[in-house]
Amino acid sequence: MKTPALKKLQQIIALCIIYGAMKNLKITKIKLAKLVYLADFTKFYKFLEPMTGFEYKKLPYGPMTAEFFSVFEYMVAHGIIVEEKQGTATFCHLLEELERDQLNEQEIELIKEISQKWSKYDTDSIVDFTHKQLPWKISRDNKVIPYELIIQEEPDNVY
Repeated sequence: MKTPALKKLQQIIALCIIYGAMKNLKITKIKLAKLVYLADFTKFYKFLEPMTGFEYKKLPYGPMTAEFFSVFEYMVAHGIIVEEKQGTATFCHLLEELERDQLNEQEIELIKEISQKWSKYDTDSIVDFTHKQLPWKISRDNKVIPYELIIQEEPDNVY
């Protein structure tokens, strides 16, 4: 990854897999994308600063940043992640642990806390959760979801 922001997203994705995967060390691609969103918006909620600063759009399975797809594909192409189709779901697991030089301790702990909480839940649960959040509900389809909307969310509904 060339830019620090994309390298940081790569490290966030890797940590979300490490802490958010099921007991078989796998996680669905959709659930992974939701964990990245929750980490980014939770950091904004707590510190008025996003983790990545990338734009998230309201898409059918929930908030998603376009950069997620390009970074994920890069990680697959470079043997960092393996993805496998199982029915309609795409599962992935981490083959190579990455440095964490783009993340501070506060961000690492936040990713760990959020991902471990959601590791017990299936993909549909996290999709439903993000669809019930205020930023999702009041944003228009395929349009950018402003980070600032998460501040109006109830504390129990941030992640």
